[in-house]
Amino acid sequence: MNPDSNPTLAARLANETYLRQRQNPQVGDGDYLMLADLLRWVEKFAAQAEGSLFYYGCGGAPYRALFGRCQNYVRADVTPGPGIDRVLRADGLTGESADAYDLVLSSQVLEHVQDPAAYVRECWRILKPGGRLLLTTHGMFQEHGCPDDFHRWTSRGLEKLLTAHGFAVVESCKLTVEIRGAIQLLHHLVAHLRCPERPVWHRSFAVVRRLHRWLGVPVLNLLGRAFASQGIVPAGDRHTVYIGVAVCAQKVARPDK
Repeated sequence: MNPDSNPTLAARLANETYLRQRQNPQVGDGDYLMLADLLRWVEKFAAQAEGSLFYYGCGGAPYRALFGRCQNYVRADVTPGPGIDRVLRADGLTGESADAYDLVLSSQVLEHVQDPAAYVRECWRILKPGGRLLLTTHGMFQEHGCPDDFHRWTSRGLEKLLTAHGFAVVESCKLTVEIRGAIQLLHHLVAHLRCPERPVWHRSFAVVRRLHRWLGVPVLNLLGRAFASQGIVPAGDRHTVYIGVAVCAQKVARPDK
């Protein structure tokens, strides 16, 4: 994480549109398929979560209401803002006590972290023995600095990172695969159809973008809904096009030095 983050970052991630798209994705949203699949994966684990939870890189903490059974819910990010309980240190680490939490939640954060290994080691350190890490990040996705964007992951790559630092994988999944993934990527592609050096093409592309936003996005998202089985699949599945990766891992051993 970048300690020099824009001070308005936390406020931007807590605005109503950002939160609504994650808490209640709708077919008119460009990221509907990806966010609906992500929400479904988080919901599954949130329903059983108890004890103390540390939301590591929470932004606007869109999934707060799902973890109602947790007695202690700590939201932390790099800048102060609405709903932030802890501001992370300049190096991105937490400053929390070791063995303090039953659960660490990390949702769409790891791609923005300069040193993923240090981040994972910190997750391990603050978890109680046997505690769990719920971690999601991007597989194939457009670059989106928030404020920076450094990495993309495969399921196998993410599993290897976690097991190298003292975690055992409980569940590993690919999110938004194949047809659903292709539709999600198409939305991003059309949104970037621009050619300012050729004004005629540029104006034509602007019309295409508007039509796609008004009509193509909801129609294609409705098509994607017909392939609900391609929303969340096991990491060992044969599909090779996927938008996100998600892992539930348990603290079992001292990480490598």
